[in-house]
Amino acid sequence: MPKVKMPRSTPALDMTPMVDLAFLLVTFFMLTSSFRSPEPVIIDPPSSTTEKQIPKQVFMVIIDKEGRAFVDITNAAVKMKVLKKMLAQFKAPGLTEEEVKEFTGVGPIGLKMGEIKTFMGLETTKRTAYDQRGVPYDTATSKLDKNELYYWAKFTKLEAHNDYKERENEAKLKNLEFDKSNYIQFAIKAAANAKYNVIQDIIEVFREAKVKEFQMITGLESGPES
Repeated sequence: MPKVKMPRSTPALDMTPMVDLAFLLVTFFMLTSSFRSPEPVIIDPPSSTTEKQIPKQVFMVIIDKEGRAFVDITNAAVKMKVLKKMLAQFKAPGLTEEEVKEFTGVGPIGLKMGEIKTFMGLETTKRTAYDQRGVPYDTATSKLDKNELYYWAKFTKLEAHNDYKERENEAKLKNLEFDKSNYIQFAIKAAANAKYNVIQDIIEVFREAKVKEFQMITGLESGPES
């Protein structure tokens, strides 16, 4: 009996569901992502061969060649609480809740507390042109009420501890594994040509705020060839 030859056909794959999924993902990330504003100062730190990674949760003081100090807190929840404490401490003009939330995405700031209300009232495109003269950190005076950087560090240390304990308790209640390494760390990122006495002043501020450990952020370079 002769064999029956089945007609051959090219297999087809309907890509419509995959394309729909791709557009859904793109739409999701566009709606949920928040973009940080450009940094007010570009820092070229000294290089090193260390393999230690920059912590994900960090309170960072950035020092430029002119000795200006800029502050950034990468934990949005902690940053909001610290900002509110700073506004109250220095009796600065208050911000709306919307402005406080927006402040978490601004990035490093080098402003006096009295300037923040004006700064947040500007359009995003105009903030980059704002003359930021640095967070006050003069250690020559014994009056800590004028050393705003001290209070940024002090309040961050306090709120970082509270945030850590809250997340730890929440993990225990839900019987989840808690990542103990996910804790805000302190760091200094200075320009390679920043003056040494300025860095000493920042370290002194950390000491006054009872910050016992911090990292020096450097650029990476290849290690010596073996």
